[in-house]
Amino acid sequence: MRRVLIHLIATGALCATTAVGAQGLGDRFKQFVGGMDGSSNNSAATQLPESDVVSGLKGALADGASTAVTQLGQTDGFWGNQARRIALPGWMGKASGMLRGAGYGDQMDGLQLSMNRAAEQATAEAGPIVRETINNMSVADAYKILQGSDTAATDYLRDHSGDELAAKFEPIIKRTTAESTAVSRYESLTSQAKPMLKFVPGINLDLNDYVTQQALDGLFTVIGQQETRIRQNPAATGSAIVKKVFSTVSN
Repeated sequence: MRRVLIHLIATGALCATTAVGAQGLGDRFKQFVGGMDGSSNNSAATQLPESDVVSGLKGALADGASTAVTQLGQTDGFWGNQARRIALPGWMGKASGMLRGAGYGDQMDGLQLSMNRAAEQATAEAGPIVRETINNMSVADAYKILQGSDTAATDYLRDHSGDELAAKFEPIIKRTTAESTAVSRYESLTSQAKPMLKFVPGINLDLNDYVTQQALDGLFTVIGQQETRIRQNPAATGSAIVKKVFSTVSN
């Protein structure tokens, strides 16, 4: 039975390997800052201090990040959201039909649930790192973000906090998944199959690393969605400074 299972896993792994930016935002930004270098008489530009620009951008990013952490960092934040639910590792997903046929369906379901619960617990701890990264944003960073895409602030946040968040997430995920018998069985199976799976390119057999990366992808995807929404309708935030900054560059 063990040899059959390892064959199924390896077959699934091989199958697995064969298997908007804001419109004109850059131009509007040039108009916005034009009054500063004499190329435009745009009164809004000349009257908006750089401190307001920084405050507005930080406020928008903080709002989006807070919403994302709150939404995903609770029970069913990942598991109860079909768009964000973390799937089984690719090779296992491709082999799921064969594995379920071999009687491993319950273990696979338990494994997926454990992965998503671990991501939820880790994401709940993201707040302090995210806030520190936002607070450290410079004036130069703010103006660069302002002329960027609909997710420029999110991209900045991932670039400057992604590694630290991954280091924070992984031990939480490891601790949470360690409590699941389904995960221990997964690790036993991959250990048995590793001699064959290691020859298949692109396969990540480290479950904790896989869940960590999926959790980060989910977190920054939701932050990006929030940023896009704020840019498109800054008045809806209820923040005067956010509305002031983004309304100026979106007109």
